[in-house]
Amino acid sequence: MRPLVLSAVTLLFSAAANASLFTNFVVFGDSLSDNGNAYIATLGTTPAPPDYTTFPTGLGRFTDGPDTTPAGTPGPIWHEVLAGLLGVSPAEPFVPPVNGTNFAVGGAQVLQDVPSGPFTIPSLQSQVGLYLSGVGGHADPNALYILWGGANELYSAVETPGVTAAQIAATEAQMVQSLGIDVAALASAGAKNFLWLNLPQLATTPRGANDSNMVSPQVAAAFAAASTQFASDVTSESALLDSILGVHIADVDVYSLYQSILANPAAFGYSNVTGFAQGNPLANPDQYLFWDYASHPTTTGHFLIGEAADAAVLSTFIPEPATWIAGGAGLFIVVWRRRKTRVPTRWNA
Repeated sequence: MRPLVLSAVTLLFSAAANASLFTNFVVFGDSLSDNGNAYIATLGTTPAPPDYTTFPTGLGRFTDGPDTTPAGTPGPIWHEVLAGLLGVSPAEPFVPPVNGTNFAVGGAQVLQDVPSGPFTIPSLQSQVGLYLSGVGGHADPNALYILWGGANELYSAVETPGVTAAQIAATEAQMVQSLGIDVAALASAGAKNFLWLNLPQLATTPRGANDSNMVSPQVAAAFAAASTQFASDVTSESALLDSILGVHIADVDVYSLYQSILANPAAFGYSNVTGFAQGNPLANPDQYLFWDYASHPTTTGHFLIGEAADAAVLSTFIPEPATWIAGGAGLFIVVWRRRKTRVPTRWNA
């Protein structure tokens, strides 16, 4: 088993006493970013061991850990990794009694709320509304606003009987438009700093590959094209919103990251990047990109995403060296401390 560097976990959950680029994170998304909302709402039944971990805060996360079958390396999820690298306290679940600033809920879609038994899973649009109502319509201009969603919509689209290629393409376009509206709503309330993640090629994930085998070649091609188009559209929409809203948006290219992993798994320490480890007692999750059929990443995958997000933040929000003096010594300290504590991108087997 590859040891996760404990200094990263310690850094994550210690007080962020050092100067930081952001006051805090505000997170909108689905199970890829949920660090306890679904768990609290379902009274500890979903996600829960042995299928999913409750490490390290006692709240469920949709990934592996020391309490799953098979057991994996303990580690936080991607935006908690990012928080540690940037010296920001991790965003905690918004569901009472925690009342934090992570609004991501497992099963959430971008465009519409999803009924789930006695609960309703808020869409990303609704999550933004919940945040704004909670702060009286005044967003913290020094926070980092994170948006990651869309996979659930596209999976649901391709799994809908009788769906057409045109309908899948339309779903992708509607998602980008809706997420752009979310950014605009937050910006109008005072938000200035954003992090927007695109999607991996969903057709290559365990769930997506199976979905593609169950539909016509035309629909399967449209499904694959939607992931590629989403990556391109996020980049274009971010540039447009930067210009017209006067905000800063860092794009995290998850699509290219996953393509690089698929092209050379060994370079990232993986032996399996198409299957999943959950439920297989002989599997070593650390050597898998995917934890489950639903295609959530393992903790090692989350770390790679966190590092990609860190690189996107640095390239967008850190000024050029010539302007550091004007910006003060605090910013330099943030960068220096983060690089001193940086965890290697690859664990040794």
